[in-house]
Amino acid sequence: MADPAALSLQVGVLITNLIEYGHEVKGAQDQITSLCRELSALRGVLEDIKAQRSKKHADNGISDCLATARLIIDDLLHRMQPAGSRFQRGKQSWLWPFKQKEIEQVLARLGRINTSIIMIMMGAQQSVALDMQVLKDELRSVSGMISAELYSQKQKEIISFLAPVSPKVPHDEACSIWEGTHSGTWFVDILQPWLDTPYPQKSIMVLHGSSGAGKTTVISKAIEYITVTVKTVKLGYFYCRFNDEATQNVRNILGSWIAQIAAYRPSVLDRFSEAVSSKERLSTAWWEDALVQVAEELGPVILVLDAVNESKDDDAVRSCLMRLATRCQEIRFVISSTPFAEEVFSSKCLGVPMDSNEVDDDIEQYVRRTVRRSPILVQTGEADIVAVIVPQARGMFRWAECQMNLLSGCLTAKMVKKSLAHLPGSLDSTYIDILKRIPSATRPWVREVLMWLSYAYRPLTLVELAEAVVIEPSQSSIDDSCRIQPPEMILRLCKGLVTHNTTMHTVSLAHSSVRATLESETLRTSEVAEFWLSRNDCTPGIITKSLTYLLMDDFNLEVCDCEQMELELCHCFDTYPFLDYAGTMWAVHASMYIRSGATLREAQIRHIFALLGTSAGADKKPHFALWIRIIVEGLTEAIQNATPLYYAASFGLEPIVEIMLSQGLVDFNNARNPSYIDWKSGRNDCTPLGVAVFRGHIGVVQLLLCRGANPNATDAFGNSCLNYAVLDGDQDMIALLRRHGAEGPTDATVVTGLMASRGYELGWWQIPFGNLPP
Repeated sequence: MADPAALSLQVGVLITNLIEYGHEVKGAQDQITSLCRELSALRGVLEDIKAQRSKKHADNGISDCLATARLIIDDLLHRMQPAGSRFQRGKQSWLWPFKQKEIEQVLARLGRINTSIIMIMMGAQQSVALDMQVLKDELRSVSGMISAELYSQKQKEIISFLAPVSPKVPHDEACSIWEGTHSGTWFVDILQPWLDTPYPQKSIMVLHGSSGAGKTTVISKAIEYITVTVKTVKLGYFYCRFNDEATQNVRNILGSWIAQIAAYRPSVLDRFSEAVSSKERLSTAWWEDALVQVAEELGPVILVLDAVNESKDDDAVRSCLMRLATRCQEIRFVISSTPFAEEVFSSKCLGVPMDSNEVDDDIEQYVRRTVRRSPILVQTGEADIVAVIVPQARGMFRWAECQMNLLSGCLTAKMVKKSLAHLPGSLDSTYIDILKRIPSATRPWVREVLMWLSYAYRPLTLVELAEAVVIEPSQSSIDDSCRIQPPEMILRLCKGLVTHNTTMHTVSLAHSSVRATLESETLRTSEVAEFWLSRNDCTPGIITKSLTYLLMDDFNLEVCDCEQMELELCHCFDTYPFLDYAGTMWAVHASMYIRSGATLREAQIRHIFALLGTSAGADKKPHFALWIRIIVEGLTEAIQNATPLYYAASFGLEPIVEIMLSQGLVDFNNARNPSYIDWKSGRNDCTPLGVAVFRGHIGVVQLLLCRGANPNATDAFGNSCLNYAVLDGDQDMIALLRRHGAEGPTDATVVTGLMASRGYELGWWQIPFGNLPP
């Protein structure tokens, strides 16, 4: 039987958590009050049970009641955990984890438990015997339901870990274009015979066409067809998006597929439970092994991937698909891409070109549907619009979409006819015409918007974007007088070039072809050349603006007027919406810029040093302390005392590390000085060299080794730099460490055994799959 004393303590903790939530959460005070009232009643009943246990009453069902109560309390405690990270704190300020119906069910269950226990303790005999049996049966049923809910919650956590990026939103967006038409059925007609062929020799079907031809629309149609019609296969799909770095990552693609296929048999997800709590990096090879194992167990499997060409490393994606297709006959792929060299998939690829005749039919259906939704366009004449748009599109779906958006914005049928007579001849011309119509006074703002949307490494929300575009060099503070009001003004300024997702509240370029035009030589030599962009030219500005934001006086902990700044950042994220992106992404921009072969400019280096400072502990600059709290969840003293050199090494900021080493900012002699080259800090009490090896920044590793960093220093587990290099299978890193005196075994099996014996938790991907539980 559950211990009533322990359960009473748990109820007390839960009531405390509810009160804490009540101070932060919006719009749930009535629900919180009701829960506290019912829980207080339960606590009183538990105290009575505890007081009367010495009287040895017959059980008569109390153990069932207590067991069910414990399940309910455990579930509530799990969902009401105090905010331990900035992400949780941010959510807590606006997100109550229960729906009204759920609260009503919980209150009803608690009420029944209280009533049941009281009836038992009152000693009611035969008059209530039947009622008690009914209540006991119901409680057992409720107990089973709650156990299932807890198990489901655990699986949701596993899915979130495996698949941090969901393909649902881009899929819904793509489907909305052809909804209500027969667009894409020509591809389905080609797809069906291939699907009917068991284990075809060519197991990769590639839909290829130029950018803007409508490949994503066709792929979404194929996904819906397979979902509804083909019941003999398991389906996983994914969309690479040019404006979201996370969707271009091979591991995220594979993880999403694994989660989707495993969902056909949810128990398969349990084998990945250990991965949820691990913080280690996953190798692509082990993701592939996991997918093959799941496919062989649950197959046959169809995996769909849209826009391979929009991945930052499309060669790596194609190589991965080729390896999987070769290894596992249960897997076949349907992918889309711009044309590429056929030899990449020569032995496994079945190419399907975007035939202009078929695309023209899709375009016509789209045009007719759009016309029928607009009274002005209907007045102009459906046939007349189709007769102009379809032939001039020349198989470019995106061009037709742009023209229909333009025509839909006309105020009269006369304006529509005038626009039809002067349509631009290409996508470049279409976008350049839009840029020409932008008033001179707002062009700098529009260029800023286009720059951020072109080169941000994750989608920006509307309020983040509105904040980013107003940042000026050397700006020391920001308030509403500096901001664009309302933020939606951005959408009006950039109409035709950007799109707003009202579900996710994000803004993005309307199509990848917009960025292609912004980076094109055609725009560079046009009369609106001021809008021309390139990543290398824009990245220094992005870094500077992000650091300028972080260095504002608003975030100086010594003068900040946010009373809870030291403990909580949620209020600051509300007040300063660009804080998250600036804090988490400036170093990513800097690192990628350096990896491209570019050199940081003096302005960026100056800003980086202003943020990092040169000391740790109490002398650390307040902006540096703030930045650490932004980027690190579960802040500990060890993390808070990590040195600037540690974080520069962790992010691979090679020029910053080099300057710190050469300009007297690092101590090479005094091991008690926090500026010492081998000072240990961070989550696992690691040296700057150790974290650079762990992150795979070989350039930083070489700099540190050449200046005398100890290659044999160990972390809190007793693991050395060489151990992590071997675990990661990085042969270049192993060779470099060896040349500089690193000692220890280089056999992976030996090293994993040693690390495990020291208490280091190996990730599931570091254990042979044959040893994983079924």
